[in-house]
Parts: sequence; structure tokens; C-alpha cells
Amino acid sequence: MSIGKDANMKNVIKNFLIAVDIFLLLNAIWLLTQSLGISNTFWLNLALIFGVTVYIFWFDKLINIKWLNFLIIFGATIYIGLGIFAVIYGRFDTTTFTEDVAIVLGAGVTGEEVLPTLRNRLDVAVKYHEQNPNATFIVSGGLGDLATITEAAAMTRYLVENGVPESQIIQEGRSHSTYQNMVFSQQILQDNFDNPQVVIITSDFHIFRAINFTRIVGINNATHIHANTPPLSFPGAFIREVAAIIKMWIIGT
Repeated sequence: MSIGKDANMKNVIKNFLIAVDIFLLLNAIWLLTQSLGISNTFWLNLALIFGVTVYIFWFDKLINIKWLNFLIIFGATIYIGLGIFAVIYGRFDTTTFTEDVAIVLGAGVTGEEVLPTLRNRLDVAVKYHEQNPNATFIVSGGLGDLATITEAAAMTRYLVENGVPESQIIQEGRSHSTYQNMVFSQQILQDNFDNPQVVIITSDFHIFRAINFTRIVGINNATHIHANTPPLSFPGAFIREVAAIIKMWIIGT
């Protein structure tokens, strides 16, 4: 490659990294405007912003370190590839609409208001009820930092307002993670049902990890149905979910 072409390629790479940095910064600012608090996603954004910024600052030196760039490209490829796999996996619904119990996973409440990602999950739950009106719902989610009621209570209110009988809803209001969602929901299943067929309702990106946790806690042969992720929420959800999948594989929770 000629010196001129090599310089042009380096400029393209550097400008691309600057664009990525700006995008991550805007996404971090957006997370704060959504009243989500200083979430894990926000800190992941800051970590990536710091790393990309350092690379840009030392770009002319670091771009020539082949092994470092190989590791960065390899790691980014694996990270992005894993995220794409999780989203694709989640979009292939396996529900039969004949399940006994639908577990709806929480996703954030401010005050008493459900946030867009959770609202999408609940809208899917309402549609599920229309096709399988006899199913019982377990709504799973505890009290968040900026909430005045549990996610489970807010979810119950939303479902009842949209036609799901309150008598068919069981609240699980202790959990603060996907793993706890499944542990506590499994306890409810054991106490109230005899070998029920279960469907998991959550966001597309979240299905893969949720289904893995059903197997870990002993909820056998669970099916799933996805809710679409709001476009503005997707970048942060993508970044956080891949990190959470890696954590699940390493420590199991």
C-alpha cells in the first residue's frame, strides 16, 4: 500500500472512532435523560468512551501495534457477533399459546410509570392473554432506585387496565436481576402449580439469557415470545446485554 493510501486509511479509521465516541457519548446522555439513574449500561458506556478516547489520543502510535489492534478487532467482532446472535435468537418465538403460566420480566419503572421497554413487554403480554385467556401471569420485578412501587405492582396495574383479570396475575416483587427473576418465579411455580408449561415474555435481546436461566433454576422446557426493543433504547441494551451474557457464562448468574 502506498504512503498516501495508508494515510487515507488511517484517517478513515480515526474518523470512524471519533464518530463511535460521539455516538456513545450521546447514548450515555440519553440514558440519563430517561430517568434511569446511573445504571450499569451508563457505566459501560463511560468505560467504552474512555477506551476509545485514549486510543484516539494515542492513535498515531497505537495504530502501528499490530497485536494490540488484532486483539481490539477480535474482541469487538466477538462482542458484536454475540449481541447479534442474542437478538436473532430472541426474535424466533417458540410459544404455542397453550402454556399454563406466562412469566413477564420487569425492565424499569420511574415513580409508578412503566418505561418504554417494559411497556412493550406488557403489550405483548396483553396480546398473549387475548390468544390464551386462561394462562396465569407471573409479573417479576422488584423496587428500583427511582420507583415508588415495585415493577411487579406497576406491571399488574398496566395489565389490569388493559383487560387481564387481576385474579390471573401473581406478583413477584423481590427480584433485582434476571437470575433472581427466575429463582423467585420458580418458587412461585413450585408453590402454586403442578409441572406447568411456562412461556417467558421479555425483550428480543433478553430472551437468550432469560431462557438460559430457566434451565439453571429448573424451569423445564420453557417457551418464549419477544417484545421489540425501542430504537433509542437498543444501543445501551445491546452493550449491557452482551456483558451480562459473558458474566452469566463466567459466574452462572
